[in-house]
Amino acid sequence: MNRKIGVGVLWNLVSLFMTRGASTIFMLFLARLLAPEAFGLIAMATVVFELANVFVNSGLGIALIRSETVTDSDLNTVFFSNLLLSGLAYAVLFAAAPFIADFYSQAELSTIIQVMGLVVFINAAKVVQTAVLSRRMDFKSQMKANTLGVVFSGFLAISAAFYGWGVWSLVVQVLSSALISALVLWLVSKWRPALEFSRESFSRLFRFGRNLLMEGLLEILYQNSYVAVIGRLFSAEITGLFFLATKISNLVSQQLTNAVQQATFPALSTLQTDNGSLRRKFRQIMQIMMFLIAPVMALLAGLATPLFTIFLDERWVGAVPYLQLLCVVGALYPVHALNVNLLNVKGRSDLVLKVGLVKKAVNLALLFLAIPFGVLGIVASMVVGSFLSLIPNTYFSARLVGYSLFDQIKDVIKPLISGVVAGAGAWFLVGQQGNVEFLELAGGGVFGIGIYIVATLLLRGEGLSVLISEIKKRRLGIL
Repeated sequence: MNRKIGVGVLWNLVSLFMTRGASTIFMLFLARLLAPEAFGLIAMATVVFELANVFVNSGLGIALIRSETVTDSDLNTVFFSNLLLSGLAYAVLFAAAPFIADFYSQAELSTIIQVMGLVVFINAAKVVQTAVLSRRMDFKSQMKANTLGVVFSGFLAISAAFYGWGVWSLVVQVLSSALISALVLWLVSKWRPALEFSRESFSRLFRFGRNLLMEGLLEILYQNSYVAVIGRLFSAEITGLFFLATKISNLVSQQLTNAVQQATFPALSTLQTDNGSLRRKFRQIMQIMMFLIAPVMALLAGLATPLFTIFLDERWVGAVPYLQLLCVVGALYPVHALNVNLLNVKGRSDLVLKVGLVKKAVNLALLFLAIPFGVLGIVASMVVGSFLSLIPNTYFSARLVGYSLFDQIKDVIKPLISGVVAGAGAWFLVGQQGNVEFLELAGGGVFGIGIYIVATLLLRGEGLSVLISEIKKRRLGIL
C-alpha cells in the first residue's frame, strides 16, 4: 500500500511541478503582454473550462476508479455517456452565451464562450483513458500528457499574445492544452471504445456517480458565483485582478492536494472496509499535506508584494490583498479536500452532495452579506466561510471512521502556527523594503523556511516526523 501510494504521489508531484511550474512561467509572461481586462473576460467565461473539468472528474470516472472490477462494457458505457453529457452541456452553453454576455455587458464574451466551450468535448473524450491509467496506478503517462499539453499550449498562447490576439490568446491556451493532453493519453493508453452501451453498467456506476456529478456541477456554479458577482458589479479589470489572485492561490494549495488525492484514491479504496487502517492512513496524509502546504501559503502571503513587484508590473499590484486573504483559504483547502476524499473512498457520494449543499448555502449567504464591503469584503467572506465549512466537512468523517474535528484540529494547528510565524518573519525581513531584488526575495524565502523548520521542531509537529519515517522506510525497503 505504501509503495503504491508513494510511487503514485511521486509521479503526480513530478507532473505538478512540471505542469504548474510551466503554467506559472507562461502566466507571468501573459500577464506582462495582456491587460487585466483580458484575464477578467476569461474569468467570466471560465465556467466553460470548469464545467469541462466536472466531466473529466465526473462521478462516472471516479466510479470506474473505485470499482473492484471493471468490464469493457463499463468502459464503453462511461465513454459514450460522457460524450452525450458533454454534447448537452455544450448546447446549453452555446445557446446561453449571448445572455451571459448581456449579463456582464461584454459583447465579446458570447463568441469566447461558444468557442471555448469546445473544450467540453475534448475533456469528455479522455475520461475513460484517465480512469484506466489511474486504476493501473500509471501516473507517469498522465504526467507526460499534462506536461506536453501545458508546455505547447503555453508557447502558442504567448505567440498569439505577442502578435496582438489579446484575450483570444488565452482561449488558444485552454483549447490547445486540452487537445494535446487528450491526444497523448489516447496514444499511451491501449483501450479503445467499441459500439456498446449497457443499461446495467450505467445504472450501477451512476448510482455512485450521480451525486458526485451533481456536486461537481453545483461546485462550479458556486465557485463562479464570486466571479459573477464581481464581474457584474465591478469592472473587468478588477475581475481580472481577483481571477489572477485566485489562480496563484489555487496553483499551490489545490493542485498539490489534488496530486496527492489522485494518487492515493485508488490505493485507499482497497481499505474502504477497514476503518482503523483507513483512519490511520488518512491521518498520516493529512499531517504530511499540512506540513508541506502551510509554509508555502504563509510565505506566499508574506512575500506577495515583492513577488508582484519583481515578476509583474504596477497594473497587477491591486491583486496583492486578495491573494494574501486567499492564502488563508488555500492553507485550509487540504482539510476540506481530504475529508471529501474520505467520503468517496467509503462510497458515500450521497454525503458528499449533502455536505456540499450545506457549505455552499453558508458561503453564498456570506457572499451576499459581503457585497456592500466591496471585493476585499467578498474575499474576506471566503476566509470566514472556509473556517465555518470545517464543521460539516468533518462531521461524517467522525461518524464513519472516528476522525473528528478535534482530532483534525490537532493535526493541522501546529503547521498553521509554524507557517504564520515563518510568513511573518519573511515579511519583516523582505516585505518592508522599498526596492527588493530577486536575491533578497530568495533569501527571505530561505529565511522563512528556516523559521518554519525551527518552529516545527519546537512544537514537535507530527507532519515532519511522519514524512521522515516514510522516507526511512523507502530507503530500508520496508513496505
